[in-house]
Amino acid sequence: MVWASMPDSILFLSPSSKVRMISNNMTDAPSAAADEEGRSGWYWYRRGMRNLLSTPAIVLYFSYLGFGSFTYESGVDVYLSMFMTIVTWAIPSNVILIGGILSGSSLLAIFVAVALASVRMMPMVVSIVPELRGEGIATWKLIVLAHFTAITSWVFGMKELPVLPPHGRAPFFGGFAVSLAVLSVGIVALGHGVAGAVPPEIAAALFLMTPLYFILTLPSAARLLSDKLALVFGFILGPLFALVVPEMGLVLTGLVGGLGAYGIGYYWRKHA
Repeated sequence: MVWASMPDSILFLSPSSKVRMISNNMTDAPSAAADEEGRSGWYWYRRGMRNLLSTPAIVLYFSYLGFGSFTYESGVDVYLSMFMTIVTWAIPSNVILIGGILSGSSLLAIFVAVALASVRMMPMVVSIVPELRGEGIATWKLIVLAHFTAITSWVFGMKELPVLPPHGRAPFFGGFAVSLAVLSVGIVALGHGVAGAVPPEIAAALFLMTPLYFILTLPSAARLLSDKLALVFGFILGPLFALVVPEMGLVLTGLVGGLGAYGIGYYWRKHA
């Protein structure tokens, strides 16, 4: 295999030169791996930051631009909007929080609604923390990274982390996820500031860019039958539950659709 990968010009080299070239090619990969093993955490953090201009990140920026406009229209102070963004790192939960405040709901009702909307993050955290855990990674660092785990960073992490050395995964993920959140805080402030100049239709379109992006990209990432069925059940059950029980529509869609998809997929694998 090594000889097959050599360029045609090797045929015109002397035997000793051929040996040296083949030897160098055989040692390139191990030396590169050893070089990455010796990299510092700051190197991996900066490497994660390089993805802040990737397509998922840019889509999220536009969504937070729309969210900033939404907070302005709702009468929420710009500093409170920025604080909400970093503390409750999820647009749907923040929308529920603002909606509860504007409707005059009790503090307990708002707390329960936001908590239920955030339950969807739990499977993401549970699945990504083992990927982040490495030798010498303090527990408090994992807790901080868990806070910044949302669908954008989760999809990015589950794709990129498995190919990285264990000691570089946590700083790499932090470089992307934490920096993404900090940058989004500034974008919320920008959206809040330009809200008066942006038509409501454009603000709404920006606001919906993130869910639209993942609706279009998640089918291509679904490999197992249960994954594909979960998407189908979600598309069907989501609108139905939203009409029948709007307060619990998201939770019931996840429970019924997710458990149903997993059960069918499990039965298929056992009897295929």
